Amino acid sequence: MKTLTIITMFLAMLAKDPTPAIQQFVSTYFPKATILFTQRDDGEYEVRLSDGTEIDFTRKGEWKNIDCKHSNIYTSVPAELIPIEIANYVKASFPDEDIVKIDKDRRDWEIELSNRMEIKFDKKFRVLEFDD
Repeated sequence: MKTLTIITMFLAMLAKDPTPAIQQFVSTYFPKATILFTQRDDGEYEVRLSDGTEIDFTRKGEWKNIDCKHSNIYTSVPAELIPIEIANYVKASFPDEDIVKIDKDRRDWEIELSNRMEIKFDKKFRVLEFDD
């Protein structure tokens, strides 16, 4: 019983300090998972959810990377978070694949499909490169 209490307290300590924006994001887009732990690094946040999903957030609390490859609940990135241009391209070109990872930055977007293919897009959602 003491071991369980210590583990519970340790996990609660690891999950500390997610901003309200991060908590809201997780409860909105990953309602079946909880925040397992949060690591703050140089003002940015690395968040791991109880299902195995990993999400990186900027200092402002905006997501910049979502990785659902190891999730035991979510088999793909929530559709609401994928730009329609990317979703349409994947649906037309790879209809049997899901987007399991997505990264965005100032210059480009990068996705990974369930078949492990990676596709990079510019800011106008034109394909820049493939990596399979």
